[in-house]
Amino acid sequence: MTGRGLVSPEPVADPEALAVLERAQADLAGSLRGLLDACLRTRVEGEELTAVAQQARELTDRLLVAAREEPLGLETASDHRVRGHGNAMSGMRNPIAPPLDVTADDEGNVRAQLRLGAAYEGPPGCVHGGILAAVLDQVVGTVPARVGRPGLTAYLNTTYRRPTLLDATHTVTAQLDRVEGWKTFASGQVRDEEGRLTAEAEALFVVPRWAREYIGDPAGDVAPADGSAS
Repeated sequence: MTGRGLVSPEPVADPEALAVLERAQADLAGSLRGLLDACLRTRVEGEELTAVAQQARELTDRLLVAAREEPLGLETASDHRVRGHGNAMSGMRNPIAPPLDVTADDEGNVRAQLRLGAAYEGPPGCVHGGILAAVLDQVVGTVPARVGRPGLTAYLNTTYRRPTLLDATHTVTAQLDRVEGWKTFASGQVRDEEGRLTAEAEALFVVPRWAREYIGDPAGDVAPADGSAS
């Protein structure tokens, strides 16, 4: 539950230096995402695989020279906002987070482009249903953030209409259904390149009590739909 509406109470000593570090962290995550895909699709055999595995272990050791013991949780980013950089669906530092290009407006209309590869396979040639549910949770969960109610998922009811193919571009949309106090009801859809519905979900999100005093202007951890700054 992060977003532009949550301004961090923690000061940023050097935003420019932190922004440089964030770019390097994002670059590392992106490179590891490519490595994960290559790990699944490679046809390299024998000694070469063993050598690459050893190099991977050595790189892991280099990163663990200075590492925290606990998960990332919420952090103050260079833009002075609270961010969940370890988020499994959208975390800038998380290599398993699927590449989601998300835009939204302050009326709760959200749109994302999605193209998933080998790392997200369920049925042969298709995206795993659990991954789709997680994607819908993330995209539909942007809606309450954009209308000023960034909350936690209370329920997410997902219906699968047809297979969602790997290595094909899909559009994920979400919209506000209604707001009842600290509760936001929203829904979302996944469609293929021909506009056919592959999956849909309806969800309820609730702002937890500890976060209510920090809620700011309607916003979310995505770009505005018109591409302007928010």
